Amino acid sequence: MRSSFSHRVHSALVLALLAGTTAHAQLAEPLAGRLEAQVFNPATNTWGNALTVAPASRIEFRFIVSYTGTNTNVFALGGITYQPTFSNIDNTAADGSIDQTLPWRNNGNQGNGIANNTSMLTASEGQTGSPLPSYGRVVFGGVAANSASQNTITTHRHGGDFATNNAPTGSWLRLAGSSVTSWPLATLSQAQATSTNLNNINRGIYANQQALQVPLSIPPNPFHVAGTQNLVIFRGALQLSDLSTARTIDLSSAAGTQQRIGAVNSPNDTRFMTWQINNFGTTTQVGVETLPATIQVIPAPTTTALIAGLLLTAARRRRTPQSHHSRTHTPEFQP
Repeated sequence: MRSSFSHRVHSALVLALLAGTTAHAQLAEPLAGRLEAQVFNPATNTWGNALTVAPASRIEFRFIVSYTGTNTNVFALGGITYQPTFSNIDNTAADGSIDQTLPWRNNGNQGNGIANNTSMLTASEGQTGSPLPSYGRVVFGGVAANSASQNTITTHRHGGDFATNNAPTGSWLRLAGSSVTSWPLATLSQAQATSTNLNNINRGIYANQQALQVPLSIPPNPFHVAGTQNLVIFRGALQLSDLSTARTIDLSSAAGTQQRIGAVNSPNDTRFMTWQINNFGTTTQVGVETLPATIQVIPAPTTTALIAGLLLTAARRRRTPQSHHSRTHTPEFQP
């Protein structure tokens, strides 16, 4: 005989499915993963979350991940999927040049080559803020992206001279696999959990690694990276156009681009990343908090504006206000 509790759970689930609502599983740690965007300040030689630059500047950026939970068994990254985005991008060629991401290593092929800069950046390249000849995933466990469509990092443009393709209002750059031409939906209901929509998530930018000991008959995985704080997983550079309009660019990750627990036709829209909790690859799923970086683009005053300002200042200095006490009065002639 079914218990009243199980009957209530079953009934609630049926109602949710009939309503087509988005369901969420309860993660043990809903926000124990942190994905952070950073930009490099050459004046202070530091990475941070804010930068002020002039038009036509080159901006070095990166993404790092950290574990912020309380599970003492967590000791290494498992994996994370995400899609970096830039807002307020100059996508209009009529203004002159347009904003550009600089070249990807190995033409964006996210393979597992580490030696001789074949497809992934080294750990030291992830740390430096100096300009690099090419960019992409920073070596993490030596694991290639897991599908052909995900394998090529591509800069997708949305807005301006380009189709919006489901992007939010505005003009954007978004980094993902070559096949993800449409901006992923922030949430997926059961009806929206199609193969196409799931592929738009799974074929983003991917960082993961295999277990430290797989299989047990061989020495430990030489590519395994232990650690849980400020792990650099991606490096890039943005070349700004010469657009002379003040603007604020937010570097972040598109909402809803982390992995989804539910498969095709599943109502479970819980998103997660993983952290390893033992040497054999067992992982725990945690929710992800995304911290953006802000880039303020401030045009320098033009020569004309500077001259006008100097003339105005000089004119103000020459102007001497007259007091009514200084006025002279010529008396009328008295015969």
